[in-house]
Order: sequence, then C-alpha cells, then structure tokens
Amino acid sequence: MVKGDVAAIAPLPRERLELVLRSLAASGTAAVCALDDFGTLAWARSLHPRVLVIPHQDAWADLVVGICTEMLARVAARERALRAERLAAESRNSATLGRYIIEMRHGFNNALTSLLGNAELLLMEPGVFPARVREQLKTMRAMALRMNQMMQRFNSLEAELQLAEGESPERTPPVVQRNVAT
Repeated sequence: MVKGDVAAIAPLPRERLELVLRSLAASGTAAVCALDDFGTLAWARSLHPRVLVIPHQDAWADLVVGICTEMLARVAARERALRAERLAAESRNSATLGRYIIEMRHGFNNALTSLLGNAELLLMEPGVFPARVREQLKTMRAMALRMNQMMQRFNSLEAELQLAEGESPERTPPVVQRNVAT
C-alpha cells in the first residue's frame, strides 16, 4: 500500500463487493464504501471493520469525497508527527552524547595534562634514557598534543550545543560549570 491511499467504493453487487473488499484488506488500503442494501451494509461492516461503510443516499459522492479527504489529511498529519518524533529522538540522542563528552572532557584533560607534562619532563633530562626510549617519549608527547587538539574541538561542540538549546554562548550549563571548576 502506498501511504495515503484511500479507496472509494460505489454501490456494487455483493459478490463483486466481496472481491474488492478482500483485495483492499490484503493491501491494507483504507476504504469508504457506500451501499444501498442494508443487509449488505451490515455484512460489510461485520466482516471488514477497517472499511468505513456508509448508507447510499443523496449526495453520497460528496460525503465520500469529504471523508476520503479527511482520511488522507489525518494520514499525512500522522506521518508528519511520526517523522517529527523520530527527528526529535535523534536530536535528543545526539545532544545527550554531546553533553556526556563535554562532562567527561575535564577528567580527560587532567589525565592528558599529566601525560604530556611527564613526557616533557622526561625529555628534558638529556642522556638519562637510551635513544629508543627518548623516541617513544617523543611519540607519547606528540600523541598527547594531538589529543589536546581533539579536545579543543569539543570546546566548539559545547558552544554548538548551547546554541542548539537556545542558550547564549557566554552562559555555561551548571553541569559543565561544575566539571570545569573541579
């Protein structure tokens, strides 16, 4: 079924109506059916509860068109609502991840500062370590500096999250303030 399909069924003989209703039920298509025989009307309502069955009367075509229009509008509104809910959930997940990264940033920076500082202190003592160890210390220092650059990108993430949440960049959320101050 293509979303938003609605079938409008004019009065039909019961045998043909049964075939049409079965195929619509199998496809999941919503339907509005106008019937002039009250026995067939009751039969259709009992066997096909997803089909809106109305009595055939004067101006039935206008009624069916109005009902179909309303059904399509409701289907479209439901699809928009579901899409908005999905996008909101994705945004909440991304924001949660971003806030977690920002909160963890302080602890990570402390460990990174210790690593970088110790590597630089050890490199300042010439002749204490063999050349192979000094090269490893230089690699550790270089990687610590690289990690520091990555952490600087998280600072821009914090500003983006604040803008996304409607806050001014000068105002820091309480959770982030507490972590930065420790």
